Amino acid sequence: MNPAVGLLMVLLRVSHAVETYCDGRQDGAQCYGALGGTVALQLMHNASEIPRYNWRKEASIANESTQIILRGKENILQSNTMSNRSVFIPGNGTFKINNLSRTDSCTFTLEIFDSGGKKTGSRTLQLLVQAPVSSVHMISECVSRELIKVSCLFEVGDSPQYNWNLTGDKTRDIEVLYRNTENNIIVLRQNISGNLVCSVRNYISQVSKEETISVCKDEEAHCNSREDGARCYGALGGTVVIQLMNNTSDTPRYKWKNKTSTIIWGRRNISFPNTLKGRYLFFPKHGTFIIMNLSRADSGEYTLETFDSDGRNTEKRSLQLIVEAPVSSVQLIPECLSQGQMKVSCLSEGGDDPQYNWTLDGHTLTGSELFSGNNETNVIVLKQNISGRLVCSVWNRFSSLLIEKTISTCGFIFINCIFNGTQISGWVVAENNIFCVETAAVANDVVVMGSVLSVLVFLLAVGTGFICAEKIKHTYKVEKDSSEPVYVEINVVPQQESQTEDIVEEMEYKQAQVPIAQGGNQSLDQSRHHQTPYSHRTPDPTTRRDKLTRQVVPGRRHAPGANSPHHVPTTTQIYLIPATDLQ
Repeated sequence: MNPAVGLLMVLLRVSHAVETYCDGRQDGAQCYGALGGTVALQLMHNASEIPRYNWRKEASIANESTQIILRGKENILQSNTMSNRSVFIPGNGTFKINNLSRTDSCTFTLEIFDSGGKKTGSRTLQLLVQAPVSSVHMISECVSRELIKVSCLFEVGDSPQYNWNLTGDKTRDIEVLYRNTENNIIVLRQNISGNLVCSVRNYISQVSKEETISVCKDEEAHCNSREDGARCYGALGGTVVIQLMNNTSDTPRYKWKNKTSTIIWGRRNISFPNTLKGRYLFFPKHGTFIIMNLSRADSGEYTLETFDSDGRNTEKRSLQLIVEAPVSSVQLIPECLSQGQMKVSCLSEGGDDPQYNWTLDGHTLTGSELFSGNNETNVIVLKQNISGRLVCSVWNRFSSLLIEKTISTCGFIFINCIFNGTQISGWVVAENNIFCVETAAVANDVVVMGSVLSVLVFLLAVGTGFICAEKIKHTYKVEKDSSEPVYVEINVVPQQESQTEDIVEEMEYKQAQVPIAQGGNQSLDQSRHHQTPYSHRTPDPTTRRDKLTRQVVPGRRHAPGANSPHHVPTTTQIYLIPATDLQ
């Protein structure tokens, strides 16, 4: 696991095409130039002030003999043996060398003479040509006890120097558990995070790389080998942490080896690593040995031997290391079978000894859903009617992955009927089904007709109930009105008309009792006790009275009798006033 995300920042003081400057007017000056670049050396203030001068290149491993580079007299340059790639400017005493090579690294001497040729002084200059640092990479990975190992690597550069900064400040011992100045590896302590910057520089260039470091999760394999016969597992390409002993300070001598070679040997807290350089860390203080970037070749038996101060063997114990590949990816492949079942394969890549588990809509698959296979195999067959969210989980000692897929049925239906006198039962493709079609159609019609009939019965029941309710309400009202007496007073006012006209009598209602019979007839009880039939009419709600009309038998007005000359036909109108209006 890489706990860092980085940003490369390159800060070059010079490059191959950039000129560097050096003041060589003081004896013993040390100057630097970039390989392939240009250096400007300030040899003197002004050549016009010096009667005569020589500038020579001293003998070295690369230069077998001394070589005169410049000869001059005041402002006149007499010779320049490097004229093809150098130039001397007498006016300011500057000598420039272009296209620097490593053979230009040497000591140069300037000799000054008076006009008589007597040497008056000399001074030396050391020129070092270096390749600039061109590229830097930072590699970080989690190791033991949630520690972070960080390596700062460069591609090209001479005499590099390193500097580490964490969140703007130089790294401190409380943050760094381990430093290796040879290949500049540091191991950060637990719970250290922030912006980590590695700067690589030499005298002519500087390159920086910054990464954001996060706290490591303890995902490495741990193994305790302090007991003989321990069995440990490591992930291919990962890291394994092996606890060899409590610490080495109490062990005069020790040796840790595999079947073919000795890996480390040491005395107390001093160890001498050997064959696994670059892939391991050993912490004598903690007795912890770490192997990184595990390969299958690392699998095998390891042995730790300890000795006393006289070299006698005091203990020997072995450890078996097994390197396995984690599961890297998973695929879920469904396939419809000829009888409508669905075959589902869960295929994993790159994993040793994988284990499987299946769930459907969040619950473990059961026998009622499985046609064949079981919940712990990578291939299962589902029954024809099973659908939903299917999840396959794959794991081993070092990894766990899952994949899910929403599956539907394969389009089969189950039929069970008699077709042409033959009993047919089984799963068929719904689109291609030619059996049980009529039965299905009749069944559909029956369902529709049944639904319509149910609606009609419901409407009939509602209508019948409404009619009965209205009838009961009307009967109750008539019976109630017939049981109440009405009091009236009748005054007959005769109207004189011709013998052929009727006499209409107006009657006003006062204190006379007219009992109403239930059969719809009414009798008027007067002093003569004669009864007159009448017809009943629904009361007028605006006048709140009933109007009854009858035809009176013709008779005489003052002398009633059959032979009276004043016989006048009379019409009597009776108005019934409800009892409530008389109170």
